[in-house]
Amino acid sequence: MRYFNIDKGLELPQKFNIMHNALDELYAKRDEEFLKDNPLKQIYKMVPLNQFQKSFGSSTGFKQAFEQTVDYASYPGFTSGDGFRTTISYKPFNGKIVFTWQMLLEADKSGISETLSDYQLAWQRQLVEFGVYALTSFFGQAVYDKVSKTRLKISSADTVDGDPMNEVKNPVFTNAHTVVRREGMSDAEFNSMKQSNKFFINVKLDGTEPGALQKIANGLHQIKVKMNKYLDDNGKRAGVRGTKKLVMTEDAHLNQVIDNILATYSWSNDTNIELNPAKGGFTTYVTSYLDGNIDQPIPQFSSDTSYGHAVGILMLDDAYNSVNKGPMMVERLGFSMRCVRTDDPEGVKYLGKQAFDFFCPSWRGIAYVMIGDPNDFYDSDDAKTAWANPATFTEIKPVVNYVTSVSLSKADITPSTEDETTPPTGDEGGEDE
Repeated sequence: MRYFNIDKGLELPQKFNIMHNALDELYAKRDEEFLKDNPLKQIYKMVPLNQFQKSFGSSTGFKQAFEQTVDYASYPGFTSGDGFRTTISYKPFNGKIVFTWQMLLEADKSGISETLSDYQLAWQRQLVEFGVYALTSFFGQAVYDKVSKTRLKISSADTVDGDPMNEVKNPVFTNAHTVVRREGMSDAEFNSMKQSNKFFINVKLDGTEPGALQKIANGLHQIKVKMNKYLDDNGKRAGVRGTKKLVMTEDAHLNQVIDNILATYSWSNDTNIELNPAKGGFTTYVTSYLDGNIDQPIPQFSSDTSYGHAVGILMLDDAYNSVNKGPMMVERLGFSMRCVRTDDPEGVKYLGKQAFDFFCPSWRGIAYVMIGDPNDFYDSDDAKTAWANPATFTEIKPVVNYVTSVSLSKADITPSTEDETTPPTGDEGGEDE
């Protein structure tokens, strides 16, 4: 009886080693597909890490850069102060898949290739699920991913009291973000500069609230303006001026509302016209991964709510995050697999590894928006609902001049080629008078 020789298979790829050939085909196909449409790239900035850990620090900048001088006066000098600091590192992740001698005996190249392809697909899918689930730790509570067996608690760089030396950081999403507290700053001055990136717009989407779309459009515009006026650690404008992107889960009600808002030019009736402030100010990205799954529930974005629809939206400024330290996925080692021989069980195994983690030192380029009332989700006796504590939100109250239904302006209507005076043909199916 002739047996497949594993040793020869590993030594002579041109004749025996179907394993390495299958692996090459796998990388060429799956990596390209994954890189083309990776939901994590819509939320996180991909940052390579070339060392065990790295510290990021902000600066309070220069409070001033010049002042008036008199003739023969020396040039006045100015210094910059340290801001908040944060340290990033990575976590190692490993996995393996084994092909026993029975499969190698048959030299089933296509079967091995398909199995490897399914394994890499599962790895990449779990990576996306893990990265999206990490968003739940942006709300200040530690969470545990029982699939990856990883504990997560992601904080922003700013501290609760504005002291850069304090180790107690603010959550990524909160209404109490701080600037660096300078010497001599009073409590009133310090508290007046606290900022929020956690909002709610208490509007119902069940069809019972008049002008719901009009109110949400105004609310989204208000949040965009607040983001554009954020202060940096020095109390100066941070420059969050890019087009905002709305990221949400696949939800028939919420998606329809947002799509309608962004497509509407104005709201009008017989005597008034009110322009839509959200028109042209946002892009959207929709992914069902934000719904989570049974092992990784994501109540902040999921469609599975008492409302009957999703309530949570991320508002991102990609331009700001691309040059600052906003939500990031740091990667020390990219995904790879190595083929080695194993004796127990006898066969060949593929060892997969990747080293990465998620962080969000700068909170200014990302905000959480709830369409609804956090009081409907918060239970002070249930730690799982701590993310919805109303005290950590900023309420956005829509301001509209009048409430009306959405209507198209005359310019949006394509003129009919038929003569309006032409009598009906009788094919409309109406009743005879």
